[in-house]
Amino acid sequence: MINGETKDGKVTGIHETSIDFVYTGEDLTYELKKSNIQKIVFASGRTQIISQPQVQTSNSPTSTAAERKNKLAVLPFTMVSNDQGLMSEAMSGQIQHAAINSFKKNTHQIIVQDPMTTNALLLKNNLDPNSIKTMMPQKVAELLGVEFVVYGTANISFEGTRSYGSSSTTYKDKTEKDKDKKENKSSGKEFTSNNSSTVSNYDTSIELNIFSDTGSNLYSVSRNGFGNSLDTYDGTLNYLIKRCPWGSKNK
Repeated sequence: MINGETKDGKVTGIHETSIDFVYTGEDLTYELKKSNIQKIVFASGRTQIISQPQVQTSNSPTSTAAERKNKLAVLPFTMVSNDQGLMSEAMSGQIQHAAINSFKKNTHQIIVQDPMTTNALLLKNNLDPNSIKTMMPQKVAELLGVEFVVYGTANISFEGTRSYGSSSTTYKDKTEKDKDKKENKSSGKEFTSNNSSTVSNYDTSIELNIFSDTGSNLYSVSRNGFGNSLDTYDGTLNYLIKRCPWGSKNK
């Protein structure tokens, strides 16, 4: 049977949704639903599969609402960029870690889940930043054992490079004595040095969405970063997280 029970007896008939069954040592015929039967092992040794038992999938809820209370997990960020080097898993994880550090520093009344725990649970359930979008947010929260889940998108566009240069001139003075005129005269050399540097410019925007384990969207916001450096996302995250429901700017 599906529930693990074994019934010994004789099968006297098989129908579309049921079978006729007589227990060993009895004469009364019972009708058993096929949906409750896993397989029949006949005296001849032949096995006939009737129904496959339902196996609990790895992404089934493993936590209760009480266990998830006030816990928050940040998912690896979705990357959008015209620079393929920024589309890597490493960059996604780097921004995820920056967001987690910001939540720990700039919020109150919530427990921020360690990224190793979050990522291990995702890996165990064969979920990546793309496939996780096929799951409802409340299911993701239940899977991760948290009350709140943070979805983030980092859009970082490479805007080219800019070169800066400067030059400086120094004069080294030398005083000599004129033997004929018995006078001091000044002479020297001029030295010029040039310095140049090249910097890469990026345009950055960050989007955050926070969902609860009931499926409610508690916070949805996006912001363009100030500055042109690659790490502009860090300051942008701090600005947004400080203004989330538990942020230091939202007390």
